[in-house]
Amino acid sequence: MSSKYKKLFQNTVLFSIGSMGSKLISLLLVVVFTHHLNPQEYGEVELISVIINLCLPFVTLSIYDAVLRFVMKDNENKGSVLMNGLMICVVVGILFITGSIIGIIFFGLGMNTLVIAAIIFAQSINLVFAQYARGTGRIKLYVVNGLLTAILIFSIVSVLLVYFHIGIMGYFIGMVIAFSVSNVILFCFSGKVAETLVKAPWDRDLMKRMLLYSLPLIPNTLMFWVMDTSDRLLIQSFLGLAANGYYAVANKIPVILNTLSSIFMQAWQLTAIEEGEQKDRDRFYSSVFNALASFMIIVSALILSILKWGFGIGLGSEFYEAWRFVPIQLFAVIFASFSSFIGVIYAVQMRTKQVFTTSFVGAALNLLLNLLLIPRMGLYGAAIATTISFLSVWIARLLQTRKYVKIRIKFLTLVPALAVLAAQAMFLYQTKVPNLLTNILAVSTILLINLRNIQFMIRNLLTKKRRKSDIA
Repeated sequence: MSSKYKKLFQNTVLFSIGSMGSKLISLLLVVVFTHHLNPQEYGEVELISVIINLCLPFVTLSIYDAVLRFVMKDNENKGSVLMNGLMICVVVGILFITGSIIGIIFFGLGMNTLVIAAIIFAQSINLVFAQYARGTGRIKLYVVNGLLTAILIFSIVSVLLVYFHIGIMGYFIGMVIAFSVSNVILFCFSGKVAETLVKAPWDRDLMKRMLLYSLPLIPNTLMFWVMDTSDRLLIQSFLGLAANGYYAVANKIPVILNTLSSIFMQAWQLTAIEEGEQKDRDRFYSSVFNALASFMIIVSALILSILKWGFGIGLGSEFYEAWRFVPIQLFAVIFASFSSFIGVIYAVQMRTKQVFTTSFVGAALNLLLNLLLIPRMGLYGAAIATTISFLSVWIARLLQTRKYVKIRIKFLTLVPALAVLAAQAMFLYQTKVPNLLTNILAVSTILLINLRNIQFMIRNLLTKKRRKSDIA
């Protein structure tokens, strides 16, 4: 049993290195942008980046998700899986680029259309290769390649902006070059890819099954985007730009917790698929979930402990009051991580249609609650709407997946820990000055409540042999 936890932990560490490194490089790139682009140009970069991220699942049919899942199946030809993934990206990518050229020539569309198409084409191929490397166990290659791609984008864009003064086009050119170089690296170091593709048989039935798996994930991505961004649009509509600014500042803190959760989910997806057919699967899944819940709540308690001090030191007086929305947003991130954990089970069981249905319910509920609560409760309403939506998705998925995996949640640990966290947040609202004693007491109580989960994970990470006394 302990070897599973060690592998999960090691993969989480590797993904952490890649993710944190890439985010650091992205921050450095922002510095370059702010010195060599005006606000309008930087706004255009951000807008096009959002468009690209939204278009990717639609243009690629989300086939890269199917590549990861099918390449990890023992009874599938890995070469055929990769061939199908690349074929869809190439065909759709060429059509997309051709359509962009036609739009530029005959309909007067700007060159940005072609640039977006080129970036999406290069990035889609990159995603397929990266997921193939990840699915075949080349985690270090996956991480190093991600870091190298970020470094390439930063280096090329910096040179084009600083020395050649190309402007925003330099950023787009840099992305195309960086992803193209990354594709070559992945092609060369992901095993004998060329030989694998040449020998791989064309499997029409496999293509159909991959598309049936990936297509429901397209609207699922859109639904989560709606849940994440609809509140911003409605806040701006009902409360104005200033309120949106407050909410955006408050959201920067929960993003830290969300990033940690996202890193873990990359490692968990691989482990969950690998262990999906094992006899002790339910026990293993349950223990990992309970450990994740403990981690998320403990980190949230630590964030609340320094929240007021952090906002008082790091932000101007105008934005200080934005701290009030952070506690509720932290609960939203906690429930979002729970729903994402359970969502992996759909991938393991090849039931992606059900992922869409639960996400749709969450998105619809989020939109409805935002419309009801924001006019009445302001920014608190937006935060509460998001929290309730993610809680609903988690509960729906938990109930729906019980037919596949019975996750035994330690509610006698989870509920009291969440209650103490809520009490800690309430004390923050009641006191004008941060209360050190109250925060220490809250964190200590949460640690004590989760002590068994912490001991269990440490024991499995440190021991080499399986113990009969281990209890999930």
